[in-house]
Amino acid sequence: MHGRPRPLAARTRERHQQIHERIERGDSLRAIARELRLSRGTVLRFARATDVEQLLVAAIHRPSVIDDYRLRLHHRWMEGCTNAAALTREIQQLGYRGDVNNTVRRHLRPYRTGTVPTDAPLPHLTVRRVTDWIMRRPEHLTETDRKCLDELCERSPAPATTTEYARRLAAMVRERRSEHLALDVWPADVRLDGPRELRTLAAGIRRDRTAVLAALTTTFTPGAVEGNVTRIKLLKRQMHRRADFDLLRRRILLSP
Repeated sequence: MHGRPRPLAARTRERHQQIHERIERGDSLRAIARELRLSRGTVLRFARATDVEQLLVAAIHRPSVIDDYRLRLHHRWMEGCTNAAALTREIQQLGYRGDVNNTVRRHLRPYRTGTVPTDAPLPHLTVRRVTDWIMRRPEHLTETDRKCLDELCERSPAPATTTEYARRLAAMVRERRSEHLALDVWPADVRLDGPRELRTLAAGIRRDRTAVLAALTTTFTPGAVEGNVTRIKLLKRQMHRRADFDLLRRRILLSP
């Protein structure tokens, strides 16, 4: 029987109940997947979730093609631009590949009914995305990325602190400002109020202070040695079971 599609939350709750009822009566995951016509991975994901709310949060906040443009749409709406077609054209110039009717209009529907979010919506956040925002030079961030990072830092102190210390360290390395590390300013500051991961890094810098200082004050680099090691390993793999030691040695010495 095919009727009107059920809302996502109702469908998720029903599926969670069906799967856990069958698990309690002793059915295997393979049998449940076959009976409900689901993939074994889907059944396993529902089986591992003891609380259906875990699945609802993941389902409601799953990535969407409009995620990267939510903040832009929010700010443009607050500036007075409420035309969905015009807003679609703006974000299409930024790389949006969706359509106006099924995505942008649906996203703007709460705004039109008066339920404008109190906080600007952030895009779908991943560790890689936020790390890229933090580690990239601020002047190289797009306007949208910069606003997203600013919003994130305003809402949570942890990203704000991490961004501050990560950018200070990146500037030291790029500009070879060895005097800061020599005085232990950065590690000392991180030790006071930095996140645990950066405190671990700071402890490593203090422990290997001589090596870090040498890296920032000298022009020596292990690049040439590492390049030769890589070349030798490549030749060794190529000649595996094809040449004895003498032939391999001659090729390593004579190859450019």
